Amino acid sequence: MSPLQLSNIDVKQLRVFATIVEHEGLSAAASALGLDLTAISRALTGLETRLAMRLCQRGRSGFALTAQGKVIYQQAKCLIDELEEFETSAHMVSQTVKGHLRIGMIDNTLSNPRARVVRALQMVTHTYSDLFVELSVTPPSRIEIALRERQLDLAITAQPSYLSPLSYVSAFSERSGLYIARDHPDRARIESAIASPNINDKPIPFIARRYKMPSFKQLEKTYSFLTVASADGVETAATLIAAQFGVGVLPSHYAEMVRNFNLVEIAVPASPLMLTFYIAYRSDTAEEPTIRMFQKFLIGLGGDGARPALVANADK
Repeated sequence: MSPLQLSNIDVKQLRVFATIVEHEGLSAAASALGLDLTAISRALTGLETRLAMRLCQRGRSGFALTAQGKVIYQQAKCLIDELEEFETSAHMVSQTVKGHLRIGMIDNTLSNPRARVVRALQMVTHTYSDLFVELSVTPPSRIEIALRERQLDLAITAQPSYLSPLSYVSAFSERSGLYIARDHPDRARIESAIASPNINDKPIPFIARRYKMPSFKQLEKTYSFLTVASADGVETAATLIAAQFGVGVLPSHYAEMVRNFNLVEIAVPASPLMLTFYIAYRSDTAEEPTIRMFQKFLIGLGGDGARPALVANADK
């Protein structure tokens, strides 16, 4: 048997069929699509004739899919989703986009292999060759304010404040750990205190970051940390750890990059510490082609393999 060649009419009828299934009947589907019941019935009958199979039972006993109808519905949904994805992408590519795309990110985002920022930027600029991109590293305490004040168009941050009128989409994750200098004179005691925390333990010297990551707060509550120094970023924290000031939290990929510092990860019960990074943008720019495409490439290419999830909209 030769493969079925789909026509525009077939696709329209598949869309109608999917709507019938999702609304559990012809009448509800007719209302949802703004069509009369006769047109809905004709489309369903035409599809069944085209496929030479009965897709559903309908009548006084109610609406129900046949076994074949269940399979066809699943395949139809996959086809419709792919067509919609193609139509969206084609529309975005067809637009002539000029001007600036200003992206801000917090420090050491690029060194995270899960971020895929470089590849996403390549694909955006290849698609929009007339686009001028400005990329900057912005402090976490400032990045969302800069976005809200239209100094940035997009932000990548791991410490969302959920400001209005910004929207946030989870993008990728980062593994972190608790590190100490290999030659720290008090390393054995500190590692023992981390392995078996006790209320009477001598305080553990701790290097604090000037901004608090929510996922790290529990760590600080668990142990008798005594803040002996503070750092404004990953590099400065690593420097203080290497200088034997105390223990500190670092991204695992960054600690691997600075192996010459001779840092050692201390196993903790909550390890690994996972941090979620978000793409933030102003809600009124959500439909702009460059905003949508950068999100699509960054999330679609990321190591998490998940579809984008809108996690917060400060307007709601």
